[in-house]
Amino acid sequence: MLTPEELRIPDHGDGDQRADIELLHRFAASVEEQSRRMAGFPVNLEFDYRPLAPFLSVHLNNAGSPGQASEYGLDTKPFEQAVTAFFAELAGGEPGEVFGHVAHGGTEANLFAAFVARERYPDGVLYASREAHYSIPKIARLLRVPCVAVDVDEAGTMDLAALGREVGSRNVPAIVVATVGSTGRGAVDDIPGIRRTCSNAGVDEVFIHSDAAFGGPLAEFGQPRRPWSFPDGADSVSVSGHKIIGSPLPSSVVLVREVDADTIRRPGVAVGSDDDTIGGSRDALSPLLLWYALRGLGRTGFAARVRQCLEVTEHAVRRLAEAGRNPARFPGGNVVLFDRPDEQVMRAWHLLEVDGRAHLSVMPHVTTELVDRLCADLT
Repeated sequence: MLTPEELRIPDHGDGDQRADIELLHRFAASVEEQSRRMAGFPVNLEFDYRPLAPFLSVHLNNAGSPGQASEYGLDTKPFEQAVTAFFAELAGGEPGEVFGHVAHGGTEANLFAAFVARERYPDGVLYASREAHYSIPKIARLLRVPCVAVDVDEAGTMDLAALGREVGSRNVPAIVVATVGSTGRGAVDDIPGIRRTCSNAGVDEVFIHSDAAFGGPLAEFGQPRRPWSFPDGADSVSVSGHKIIGSPLPSSVVLVREVDADTIRRPGVAVGSDDDTIGGSRDALSPLLLWYALRGLGRTGFAARVRQCLEVTEHAVRRLAEAGRNPARFPGGNVVLFDRPDEQVMRAWHLLEVDGRAHLSVMPHVTTELVDRLCADLT
């Protein structure tokens, strides 16, 4: 572990950073060693972006709207547009009717979706399941929107009967966050069912955000496919870039209808560009990373990557059962909960704890061999 004294920034630098470079090499070796046993968190560590190293020597800035040039000029907006177009098509968005951009991460993406929803329904109440992403209550506080945590069923999915009671008791517009792949159990909320439930409760003014950061690709390419996108009833969609795709930086693609983006757009105020995102000066490296990864995969490669994760998940369920760890899995998901091992194994394998059980998240870097090594440690 590096000490605070080792990392202290001095009053006067001497320009010779050979010792700092050696320190960074030691830290990189430590991180690389730990990453070989990363099994609990929903991030993909299988990537290599070294061909993009030249872009680390210039300041790129996607200031303002992703669809417009700014006065700064050094940006990656064409790459950002290509990435958002890919996800808009994946999510069933009609060309010209969907606005998208690359946000810093899932929290910013959810904030943007809730922002445009609040502008559509200023008197709305935000509903999300008790197992929704931790950012949702925080976003409600930021936007000054009342927030209701809805009960879940045994699988971790939003309880539609409970949602109907909550929505019906207030009789105001509903802003509902549907979780597509919860962090804890990989549960997928029923988007068509949410819309039916609200209508049956007498509320037809409904905005549904599909927080598909983790589970969107799984829902699209799994067998069977699960509802998660615009044709399924979503008004906005977000998918993380650092999960199934993989990236050294957190990122998320967020998509909303163009008509909703218009409500928050301010023309020409962001260094000669419209302001229609949460960020002002925006990350220009993540669009390059995502574009590079997706160009190598294509839609078919992306689908194959998801199928690989699901096959390894099935292997993990079998091996954990053989190890006597009582595994459980949300149908079609890549999260496996099993009996919690001792603290040493939890730390060594970076396992999360969910309801007293250990949490395995099968991402592209999690292979059958890695699962077998984990099971060997368990026994």
